[in-house]
Amino acid sequence: MRIVVASHNLMHGLRLPGLIAHHVTLRDEQGLDLLCVQENRFVTEEAALPSERIAAALGPDYRVVRHEDGRGLGFIYDARTLACEAHAIAPLPLLAKLTPFERLYIRGGRTKQKYVMLAEMTVRGGAGPAARFGAACFHLDTAGGNTHRAAQVEAIAAALRARGLHRGFVACGDSNAFAWRRQPAALQRLLAPLTALGATDPGTRPTHYFARQNEGKFIHGTGVLLGKLGLDIPLRYDVVCSNLTVAERGQVVTPDSDHDLVWARIDLGGHFPASISGL
Repeated sequence: MRIVVASHNLMHGLRLPGLIAHHVTLRDEQGLDLLCVQENRFVTEEAALPSERIAAALGPDYRVVRHEDGRGLGFIYDARTLACEAHAIAPLPLLAKLTPFERLYIRGGRTKQKYVMLAEMTVRGGAGPAARFGAACFHLDTAGGNTHRAAQVEAIAAALRARGLHRGFVACGDSNAFAWRRQPAALQRLLAPLTALGATDPGTRPTHYFARQNEGKFIHGTGVLLGKLGLDIPLRYDVVCSNLTVAERGQVVTPDSDHDLVWARIDLGGHFPASISGL
């Protein structure tokens, strides 16, 4: 069996209707079994989270998994093909403090505890060891540099190992792997702890555009203005990193977020442990 797993940073749902249109199109054209979302919180008070509105648009068979302390992380999955057996969050290393420049673009102007969200997924109708896999959703710190973010990825790998999820998993999210030069190589160094578990995302195409950061802060507005002048630094931040067999990968340009959506078609025909319950 093959499933489609996708990852998308929603930019706090500021332009959610435009994003939902892409999610629905992906469902119709490629399939969409599991969508991992970041910035799953509106900036202003709303009755429903972005993930809930996405699930409603995708159809009555889609379910949302989130945690109250998950800091904007969420899973949206098709209950016709998958079931979530258990889920949990694990804390990532906390950045000690922000520099004066980092306070300009970090919402709230202070450090925040980041988490990885973990889930044990079961394939509907599956039987035996091929029916289960682990999923991880993350959003690494924007501030702190790649050394700090590498420590966060190491913590994600440790959380997967501790719960027995490392034997077959997909880890999806926003790496924030900023580098002025050779950024794809910097991203691969950042992902090394997951690579050590056999998981890769070989993509090099940019997924993040500063010129699309319509998030309201002055520094974001500056990026948008520079983008209109043709000045931007497109970088690859977003990944679907897996040690399962990937049959196909794709990317959807989503101008209503500063991040494009990335997806992978995963072949679940390989060997899996009969149980990976550790959540």
